[in-house]
Amino acid sequence: MMNPRPTLTLTLTAAFAVAFLSNSNGVAHQQNKDRTGAPGSDNTCQQCHSGGNFNPVVNAFLITQGEMTLADTYMPGETHTLLVEVSSSGSPSGFGVHGTAVFEDGSNAGTFSDQDATDCIWLDEVNGRHIFEQNDLCSSGSFQIIWDAPEEGSGPVTIYVASIAANGNGTASGDVFGGGSFTFSESVPSAALEVEATPSPVICPIEGGLELTCSQAHETTVLSLDGRVLAEGKMEAGTHIMALSYSGVALVHSMTNKGTTTKKIWIP
Repeated sequence: MMNPRPTLTLTLTAAFAVAFLSNSNGVAHQQNKDRTGAPGSDNTCQQCHSGGNFNPVVNAFLITQGEMTLADTYMPGETHTLLVEVSSSGSPSGFGVHGTAVFEDGSNAGTFSDQDATDCIWLDEVNGRHIFEQNDLCSSGSFQIIWDAPEEGSGPVTIYVASIAANGNGTASGDVFGGGSFTFSESVPSAALEVEATPSPVICPIEGGLELTCSQAHETTVLSLDGRVLAEGKMEAGTHIMALSYSGVALVHSMTNKGTTTKKIWIP
C-alpha cells in the first residue's frame, strides 16, 4: 500500500509556497523581483493579482521638506517626502505598494530613506535598483517615503508605482492591480523666473482646519481629488481660519482681483 505522506507533504509545501508569494510582504523582499513597471523591470503584479471587485487609482506627489504644498517639480539636492496615494472603490481590506524613482535611462534617481521604522514601508534593492514597498498588508493607501533629490542638472525623474487593492485572503486571487508613472522635472531657481506671481494664501494646517494668510481679499475653495467641496469662503486680506475635517491630498483654489491660483496640498 502506498504511503500518502510524501504526496501530502508535497501538497502542503506547494500550498505554503503559494501563500508565501501572495502574503503581505513585497515582491522585492520575497522574490528579489522588480515589478515596478520601470524600464528593465519584470512583469508587473497584474500577472498574478486579479479577479477582485476593486478599482485602484494611484497618484504620486512630492512635498518639499517642511512644507505642505505638493510640487510638480523637485528641488535639486533637497530632501522631499514622496507621497504615494492609492484609493479604490469596493472597500478593499488593505493595500500594497512597490515603486522606484529613476532617470530616463533606468538608473536610480536620488536616494530613499525610511522616515519611520514602525510604518508600513521598507526599502529594498533588486539588481542595484532601489525599491520602496509595503512590509505588511496596509490598511491605509497613503504611503510616505523620504527622498533626497539628485544634484542640479540631473534632469527629469520618473516615479514608477505598482499597487494592489487586496481582499486580504492571503492569496493573489480577488485582488486588483493598479499602476502608474509620474514624472517630475527639475525646479528652475526662483531668481530665473521673471513672471510676477499672483497673490495667493500662505496655507498652514492647524487642528480642525487651515490657517490662510494673504495680502489680498480672496475667495478660496478646498476640494478633494475626486471633486468634493471640503470647505469654501470669501475672506478679506489678512489671516483667517477655515474649518476643515479632512486628511489627505486636497486642492486649494483661490481667486483674487489679480488672478487665480490652484495648489495641491497635503493635510496630515
